[in-house]
Amino acid sequence: MVNYQLLSEQTKGLSILIVEDYAPLRNELEEVMKDFFDKVIATANGAEALTHYYDYYQIHKKGFDLVISDIQMPSMNGIELTKSIRKIDANQQIIILSAHTDREYLLELINLGVSQFIVKPIDYDELLGMLSKIIAETNGKDIIDMSVIIDLGNGFKWDKTNLILTDNEQLVELTRHELYLLQLLVNTKHIISNEDIIQNFYSNSVDISENSIRNLVFKLRKKLPENTISSVYGMGYKLIIDV
Repeated sequence: MVNYQLLSEQTKGLSILIVEDYAPLRNELEEVMKDFFDKVIATANGAEALTHYYDYYQIHKKGFDLVISDIQMPSMNGIELTKSIRKIDANQQIIILSAHTDREYLLELINLGVSQFIVKPIDYDELLGMLSKIIAETNGKDIIDMSVIIDLGNGFKWDKTNLILTDNEQLVELTRHELYLLQLLVNTKHIISNEDIIQNFYSNSVDISENSIRNLVFKLRKKLPENTISSVYGMGYKLIIDV
């Protein structure tokens, strides 16, 4: 688990640039990062972000300590932004937020020197753990370990990094929508409502109805240990992990 107190000490005095066109997620990221970074700038597209980056570089003679960017955005996408930033500071630390539909772009980003990716929906423990690792490596400090394997019970395990579900080490095939839903359930500690699910799917460019959600939950339940997904009447769904 992430040591939040230590992470707060590591990020003291540091700056971060957030680039995300989906306003609810951008605002959420901004609020979370304000708990750690002294200077947080959140922008809605790559062109706006590049302007802020250039201005910051002119004033401070260096880039932001960290950049978090989406891939698909209006005006300038994450790949074009990364290329432009690399021309200003070839060593800029960049974390890319990606949906599963962005896989075709990942190789190009890797070739641009980006090696840190967070898949939507965002697991904030995973994101903060990645921040801690990047900052610790930059500062030459000890790296904080972070578990990425979730034990769902009865031999089922969820690999949060590689997005793989296994049953006693055998791969369980998931559809794209089942994968989105399982990610959301694992990453959310509280009950998730139909509205939460619809908003989360929308952030991944997927439209889903309440009837479709019920059908999706039914199908996903069949691929998990019994009673893993609990229905809370009138409220939504919750993941029950029997470790």
